[in-house]
Amino acid sequence: MYTLGVETFLTVIRTQSLSQAAKDLNLAQTTVSQRLKVLEQELGITLIERSKGIKQIRLTPAGEEFFKLAEQWSFIWQEAKLLRAHGPKLSLTVGSVDSLNTYVFPQVYRALGKHYPPIKLGIRTSHSVELYSEVEKRQVDVAFVLRELVHPNVHVTRCFSSPMVVLRPAASSDPDMKTISLSDLDPDHELFMPWGQAFQAWHERWWDPLAPSHIKLDNAHLLLSLLQDPEQWAIVPMWIANAALSRGTYQIYRLTDAPPNYTCYKLTHKHPTSRLEQCLTILDQYFQAFVPSLISRFTGNLE
Repeated sequence: MYTLGVETFLTVIRTQSLSQAAKDLNLAQTTVSQRLKVLEQELGITLIERSKGIKQIRLTPAGEEFFKLAEQWSFIWQEAKLLRAHGPKLSLTVGSVDSLNTYVFPQVYRALGKHYPPIKLGIRTSHSVELYSEVEKRQVDVAFVLRELVHPNVHVTRCFSSPMVVLRPAASSDPDMKTISLSDLDPDHELFMPWGQAFQAWHERWWDPLAPSHIKLDNAHLLLSLLQDPEQWAIVPMWIANAALSRGTYQIYRLTDAPPNYTCYKLTHKHPTSRLEQCLTILDQYFQAFVPSLISRFTGNLE
């Protein structure tokens, strides 16, 4: 790839001007134009529209697509220069579903942030299916999801599970867990979170999946913010229910016909690099230091 051409192309797009791009790059405008032509010749496509009377920079459809690739290439090139200048560094990108990133992993992330030698840490929040693909493409180094799927290059490990309980606002919090029947829960007042495939299948056996009255959301923090009316209720993992007790007045109920436990799975690539294996070992150390005690304290059911 013609790196100077990519850099020039991105500068032209950023400044929306050939003359300003030339100033920013400390080049003659003719040199900027020449670099763009060389890049287009190498790629075999036209990136920028050229016609008389058009002063604004306009990308061709191919140029719009290449712009995404050029940004990625620029990032990779900068990382390669840092590698050459400073040698290999520890780096780890962790992906997880929202509920785990919000309530389980903050202590782990804080510990990784203080680790020496330093680890360049990236944190992503995404859905389970998307995280499988990101691990396979090496966009994410390790991920924590709610679904067990089969991907050719992804290794799946079961981490832990938690019982599911009913959480609802109350006048005062009672630490003693009560029992409630499904027939006592009005589906019109449910705040529904999709806690994995097994949970959804269980839920659809008891309530009409097409019922329009449910409030459906995919953010655990938002769930607790909305769960304020005493008539409202939600089914959540036990550790989220206990976390809610520290933030407001709620009552926790055990279901007579309980759904499957909330199960977390860990995803890694089947062929990690040696540097990544080193980072994963460090992650596992912090995971074991914080997560089992957190889950067992909240659930009494660590697996």
